[in-house]
Amino acid sequence: MRARLARAVPSVLLLGLMLAPRAANAAPCGRPDVDATYPPNDAVGVPPNALLSAHYGAPAEYVDEVVTLTGPAGAVPVDVFFDRAESMLGAQPLMPLAPGPYVVTWPGLRGVTTGVGLGLTVEFSVGNQRDEQAPRFSGLTGIEWDWVREEDECTETHEDRFWFDLDLGSVSDDLAPSFLSVIVFETRGPSSGSAPEQIAIRPLPKDRSVRVERPAAGGEKVCFAAVVRDLTSRVSGGGDEQVCVETTELPFFDGCSFRARGSRGSAFVSLLFALSLVVAGRRRRARRA
Repeated sequence: MRARLARAVPSVLLLGLMLAPRAANAAPCGRPDVDATYPPNDAVGVPPNALLSAHYGAPAEYVDEVVTLTGPAGAVPVDVFFDRAESMLGAQPLMPLAPGPYVVTWPGLRGVTTGVGLGLTVEFSVGNQRDEQAPRFSGLTGIEWDWVREEDECTETHEDRFWFDLDLGSVSDDLAPSFLSVIVFETRGPSSGSAPEQIAIRPLPKDRSVRVERPAAGGEKVCFAAVVRDLTSRVSGGGDEQVCVETTELPFFDGCSFRARGSRGSAFVSLLFALSLVVAGRRRRARRA
C-alpha cells in the first residue's frame, strides 16, 4: 500500500510544479530601463559610420532628454531621435567617427504610466573599417514552445503566457556579428491582426536562438518571421521564411482557482482532480491500516 502511494504522489507534485506561478522577469512595474545598446558595451572595431542606439525595455516618453557622446577629441555632436514603435532612442553622429575610444550616455526616460527608468553609460572603440554592406540572413529555421504562469508583482495578478524559442538560420556580415540585432515579427496569431506585427528586437544571440513571449490564447496557429539589422540600419533578407506551430488549449486560472477552455483543458483539470482524490483516499486507508 505504501509503495502504491509513493508512486501516486510524484504525479500530483509534478502537476503542481507545472501550475506553480513564476515571477515575471521585467523592469520594476514596467519601468523603461535601457536593456540593450548598439553597439554593446566594450565593443571594439565599431565602424566610423555607425548609428548609435539604445532600446528601452518598456514603453517610454521622449521629451528632449540629452544623449552625450565623447570621443578622443572631446564632445561629438549628434542628432537624436526616438522611435516609439521600437522603443528605441537613436543618436546619429553629425560626422564620421575618428578611430579611438568613445563614451555615450543614454538618459533615463519617463515611462508612459511609470516613473523615470534607468539610463546607461556605454564605452566602445571605433576602428577604421566602414560598414558598407547589408547583413545576410537565411531566415528562421525552427520553433519550440511551452507555457509559463507568471506573477505580476505590480498588479499582484497572474497570467499565463506562451514562450517560443525561434532558431535562426545562417547570418553573415562584413563586420562582427555582435554589432547586429534581430527583429522578430508575429505574422500570424491571436494578436497580430492582418499584418505582421513587430514584437521584439534583440542583440543577435551567440547560440542563434531567440525567445519571445506572447499572451496564452491557446488552440491557435502562431507564425513568426525575422530579419537582421546592422549599425547603419541596413536590413537583411530572410523575412519571407516563416516558422509556425499549433498551440493547444490550457487551463486558465482565476486567483487560486482554475477554469478550462475547451475539451483539452477540461480533461487536464479532471485528471488533476482525480489524482488528488486517489492520493487522499490512499492516505486515509494507510492511516487505518
